Amino acid sequence: MAPENLRRNDAPVIVLGGGISAMAACMMLAEKNVPVIWIAPEGSSKPKPGESLASSAVPLLKTLGLACILEAPGHRKVEVLFSSWGTDQLVEQNRTGLAGDLGYVIDRSVFENHIYCAAVRRPEISRCFDTAVSLERSHDSWTVTTNSGSQFEGAFVIDGTGRHSAVGRKYTTLNRSDKLAAAYDFLIQVDQDIEPTPATLIEAVADGWWYATLLQDRRLAVNYYSDPDLMPKGLGHDVETWKRIIGQSRYISRWIDTGGFGVSRPPSLASAGTTYLSTAAGPGWAAVGDAAAAFDPLSSHGMTSALWTGIEGAKAAALWLDGTSDPLMQYQNRVAEGVSQYITGRAQIYGREHRFPGSAFWQRR
Repeated sequence: MAPENLRRNDAPVIVLGGGISAMAACMMLAEKNVPVIWIAPEGSSKPKPGESLASSAVPLLKTLGLACILEAPGHRKVEVLFSSWGTDQLVEQNRTGLAGDLGYVIDRSVFENHIYCAAVRRPEISRCFDTAVSLERSHDSWTVTTNSGSQFEGAFVIDGTGRHSAVGRKYTTLNRSDKLAAAYDFLIQVDQDIEPTPATLIEAVADGWWYATLLQDRRLAVNYYSDPDLMPKGLGHDVETWKRIIGQSRYISRWIDTGGFGVSRPPSLASAGTTYLSTAAGPGWAAVGDAAAAFDPLSSHGMTSALWTGIEGAKAAALWLDGTSDPLMQYQNRVAEGVSQYITGRAQIYGREHRFPGSAFWQRR
């Protein structure tokens, strides 16, 4: 139970992190008239991987008053999806005749900036451009100290710090299911006379799998997923090795060549493994987004999960401040259930690929 003398209008909630889940939590708390101290450094201008948004994210955006966000330039509905998974053939799936949508291809930077602008307009949210370096909790409050030496006190902390999971690691165990890594780049068309195909393509290969999609600005987002020990050393600094790996694909390399795209620099690298906290919430705190559970990109639900956990974690926090502890347990149980369902579904999807029996990557899955 929250201390009886605490009321949400008296003590703010401190939200850590600058990603989608933290922003969603800030906005939902504002909707509940809960004052928020939002602590995160300024965002990076570097493009982020993650261009697939599931259609299940749409009602979550509506909950935050962002129903029109996907109508902005830079986003489009997925009309056709090609895949070579479990077969050498390229299988097509399109929206025609489907009961639901295939989702959206988004410009991640535009998408996040739209949410950010909506969040900072809320008077309930106080934005602090800094990084939390220490967190101390007494029986009825938190004290957060930032890199600049500033201190903030709040009744509840929402951890949206991504895979770092600054709060969650202090109070529970971080589980790691795999060590998947991503190599990614955004390719520019060298030959502007070619009209690129607005499609999405997934291709399984011996040491991992590829994802590529055409963005609205005609860049081709290309992502390669494998285990770190199976990726060549120095890949992030070697464009020729990057070209060689692309050349080992069948359909991805063909799309790059026929679409007139150039490979002129080495890829950026990022962690993409599955991690999750043993418990996503506790007295006075809740983890959201990747801080609670980070999923293999194959699920295409990373941003949807970020929105959902941000919204539900904030709701649970608001109720806890009103003296009800059950919502935190309910939130934790729902996150745990989602993780369990995801792990089962991931095993089934990877289990459909049988062409590479001698591959360490596929044996591990």
